[in-house]
Amino acid sequence: MSWIADWLAANPAPPAQARPKGIEISYSQIRAFLECPWQCKLRYVDFLRTSLTPPAALGLSIHRALEAFHRENSSKLERLLDLYEESWVHAGFPTPQAQLEWHRKGETILRVYWKGESERRSEVRSVEREFLFPLGPHLMIGTIDRIDRRPDGDVEVIDYKTHLEIQTELQAADDLQMGIYALGAKEGLGIEPQWLTLYYVAADRRVSVPYDPARDQEIRGLAGRVADLIAWGKAFKPDETFCPKCSYRERCARAVLP
Repeated sequence: MSWIADWLAANPAPPAQARPKGIEISYSQIRAFLECPWQCKLRYVDFLRTSLTPPAALGLSIHRALEAFHRENSSKLERLLDLYEESWVHAGFPTPQAQLEWHRKGETILRVYWKGESERRSEVRSVEREFLFPLGPHLMIGTIDRIDRRPDGDVEVIDYKTHLEIQTELQAADDLQMGIYALGAKEGLGIEPQWLTLYYVAADRRVSVPYDPARDQEIRGLAGRVADLIAWGKAFKPDETFCPKCSYRERCARAVLP
């Protein structure tokens, strides 16, 4: 039995008479609910925002620069670095010196990225591609960082990662986000992917796994259940085991702090 089946068994659907109206739901909401339902409420129901951190600001800057670079279909390193300057997010840094250091990290990452991309033969077909598809009464939405066509014609769904925690191929094959994005490509865009790739740009590492349609039904079941529970509004219980990692811990009345 997979972890998804275990989770569904432990988190039954709302009562039939209380089945909710449809909502829009994304992978980020699902992840937040799985981590801690109360965190999900603070972020997506109460709209309580958190401050940017240096890693988050760098990640956003790199994502924006890569989107603009590939949307222009440019091949010049100088243009990529210019777009990085234009895309730079100035918030989230404790000091100007810290901002400068993080900016330099990003430039180094992009120089390595450009070198690797200049040696690849895949065709970038689309970037920041939005998708949506029905999920029972709900609507699954999301944005795929990039969709490539490989030299052999296979379609590859790519998600950029700017952290250094690299998944194994086994973990990537079980990755919920990539499973949802594969569904988004197929059901929302009419594109059948053959490969799912986590592109760790900060580590210059790609982890690619074949798309497995056998996971689709289980992923749809999980996403639909989470959407039901969020829309129901009575399943936002705090998970105190997540408190040490939660960005809301300093402001959350339910947090258990060390």
